[in-house]
Amino acid sequence: MSSLAKRDASDFNPKGLRGRQYASYRAPRYDEVAMAVVVDDNAAYPASVNATQKDETTVIEAPGEGLCIRVKTIMVNNVGANQLVVSLQEGTSGAEKFKNSMPQYGSMWNMNFIGAYWILAPNTSLEVNLAAIGNVNVQVGYDLVKAIPVEALTDSLTITEDAEEVLT
Repeated sequence: MSSLAKRDASDFNPKGLRGRQYASYRAPRYDEVAMAVVVDDNAAYPASVNATQKDETTVIEAPGEGLCIRVKTIMVNNVGANQLVVSLQEGTSGAEKFKNSMPQYGSMWNMNFIGAYWILAPNTSLEVNLAAIGNVNVQVGYDLVKAIPVEALTDSLTITEDAEEVLT
């Protein structure tokens, strides 16, 4: 007869401060219930726009001085009769990103940035670009974050050298 007794799983799970962190990456066993883990406590506000004109249409207005738009999810849906090239852009002068050719009537693409958010430059709007007149729905999940200040280097140091003659 074996003297081994079945041990309670709670003997091995960390308790207290690190218990939640441990639970976030440990897979549940067959007799346990998996619980959702909070990844990000910030709300994702939805923004939706129907773009019909060639070139830029604003999806999210610039948030104001000292704030940045943090994009979490994007869904783009071509509901028009024409194939279109669609892209997103930071402000009206930024580079086009996520350019995609979309077939007509219901073609869609989604992007989930959770874990690697797309943070736009401070006080910059999010624009959608159409290569031609069409009908595209754009939905964005986002929130606003404080801009990280960039300190300019203001100190200067003058370096001078004197030539010295060495006699041998």
